[in-house]
Order: sequence, then structure tokens, then C-alpha cells
Amino acid sequence: MKIAVIGDTHLGYPRFYTDSFTQARAAFKDADQKADLILFLGDLYDSRVPSLQVLGEAISLFRELKTQVYAIHGNHERRSRGALNPVELLAKAGLLTHLHMDSATFEKDGEKIFIAGMGNVPDDLTPRALEKLRQTVTPPADAFSILLLHQSFKEFVYGENLSSIHDLEPLNYSLYMNGHIHAHKTGMDGKFLIPGSTVLTQLTKEETKPKGYLLYDTNSNSYEFVEIPSRKFILREIEMHNAAPNEAKKQIEEELQELKAPDAVIKLKIKGTLAHGFKASDLNLPQEEGVFIDNHLNERRLKKEIEKLRELRENKLSMRELSEQRLRERLQGKVGLFDPQKLFEHLLEGPDAGMQYLKTKRP
Repeated sequence: MKIAVIGDTHLGYPRFYTDSFTQARAAFKDADQKADLILFLGDLYDSRVPSLQVLGEAISLFRELKTQVYAIHGNHERRSRGALNPVELLAKAGLLTHLHMDSATFEKDGEKIFIAGMGNVPDDLTPRALEKLRQTVTPPADAFSILLLHQSFKEFVYGENLSSIHDLEPLNYSLYMNGHIHAHKTGMDGKFLIPGSTVLTQLTKEETKPKGYLLYDTNSNSYEFVEIPSRKFILREIEMHNAAPNEAKKQIEEELQELKAPDAVIKLKIKGTLAHGFKASDLNLPQEEGVFIDNHLNERRLKKEIEKLRELRENKLSMRELSEQRLRERLQGKVGLFDPQKLFEHLLEGPDAGMQYLKTKRP
């Protein structure tokens, strides 16, 4: 049997609103032609309460499908207990089967597929939810069993106290499918699969890879990644050293000109330092559709400043002492006509007192 697995379409995502629909439609319509059933892994929508326009587009898409769809909700759709989430709404309309702490069986040509689902729960509740699922749902021995999830796991996401994919092994499913992670991943020797998202959202290095869905063959216990048409995403890092703002802007513009491609999404990450006396905000960055620039210039310098202030505070210096010490450090070796410490003391009395002190030190 051929099983299509799609995740994280984020319909209505504001940054790439049109892409979210065209690329989701490409995945579902292609899967409709190739698969015996379709599994969806959550975050169908980008909002917990989608607009009527977004809901209408989703309803139109699912009405066009001939293939049975089983789905769970993701963290973007999770709502408080008793509140209807937008994936459940499609289930009530008869357009899919929503599985949360529940299961269903699909049969075709004598082959039986058992599908269980656990929609997204907060990370700290994952162990408790998995135990509840284990007590509630038991995969039968005579069927190929699949568990649908939408969770963070420490093998793929950094975070303290996250669950491991190996915590799933006692559940005894043939296959585990997980959403939430927006790039294609695999684990547990191919028993744990993540298809990734169908639309750009986070603009990370991993999202430079193709978008698509998984097509799993239960006869061969293997899968293929089916690429869908999607906008090309280009990510480039630029390192600068003590650059003047006009020089930095010229380098960025030249880089953009080199990278430009039809309909491409481009992200530049600017690192390094500007010339002394300039701030990252002094750089007038190009404003173009489809171009995203992360300005990290002077970040290390700023971090050093923050670390220095933190160190001084830990030494329990007063605000006056802090200011005096910072002034001494900045003026050290730069002036010889007056004493920075005395200047600061006069400035505390007011600007006029400071100016009067400086006048007395003129040669």
C-alpha cells in the first residue's frame, strides 16, 4: 500500500500567504494521485483561529481530494480543552478523520493499516501524554501500525528535558511519523520519519532544501521524498570587518545582484563589525520584496559591552562608580589636558560646571 505523509502546510502564513496555499495544494493533489491514503501531521493552519478566507480555501482543497485523509492537530491549532480546533472543524464537515488519543483502521485489497494519533501537547507533558496513549490505544499485531505525532524531540530540537524518539519504542508501532520540524529528518533506522513543511517559515539553513512530502510503501518498508514545486530559498552569510556603512551597503547590494533569481526568496545574514563609532542601526539596508536581511553587525562588540556591565554589576559597583569607570576606560590614553575623573565630578553638578572646568584647563 502507498501512504502519503504531509506536514506543516501553515495555510494563511502571513509572510508567504500565497505560497502556503499553492504549495499545500501541490502536495495534496500529487498525493491524491499516487497514494491509497493520506496522513497529515498537524499545523494545517498557521493560526489557531483562521480567517473565513483561509478556512474557505482549506475546505475547497479537501473537497477536491478523492483519497481518505487522517490528521492530527499541531501546536498552531491546539486550543484549550473543550474548544473546537480548526482541524476538528474539517472533521465535522466530513472532509477528514481527526485522531487525537484515538485510532482508526484503513483496509484495502486485504491489507490493514492501523493509524493512531496524538495531536500536539506542551513539551513538558509529552511523557504523560504518551503514557496515556499507551493505556488507551494498543496497536494490533495483525496490522501495519502508524503513530502520528507533532512534537519536539531532543534528537532534532535543542531544549532541556525534551523527550527522545527512543521513548516511543515501548509503544510498539511499525512506524512513527512526526510533524513540527520543518525539514525532512529520519531516525530509529527509518522507523521515525519527518516530512518537513511545505512552505518556508523560519528561513533557516535547513529550509534551503526542497519542500515536499513522503510516499511510504508498506510492501517494501521504504519511502521516497516527493519534491513539490516551490520557491527557491537562498541563504548567504556575509562577514565584514570595520566597514563604513556606505561600504557595507555596497557589498550587500552587489551580493543581492549576484544572487537574484526569478521568484527566489533571499536571506542575507550580515556578521562582523562596522568602523569605530558606527552602530548597526546606521546601516541603511535595501528594502526589496522577497529579500530578508538579518543585521548582526557589531553583535560581538555589543555582547562584550553587556558582559562588561554584567561583570561590573556583579562587583556591586554603584551607578556612579559604573559611569566613572566606563568614562575612565573610554578616555584612557585619549586626553591629557584634563583629569577624566574630575570632569565627571563636575558634570554631576551640571553641564555648565563641566564646561567651566574644561575652560580652566585650556592652554
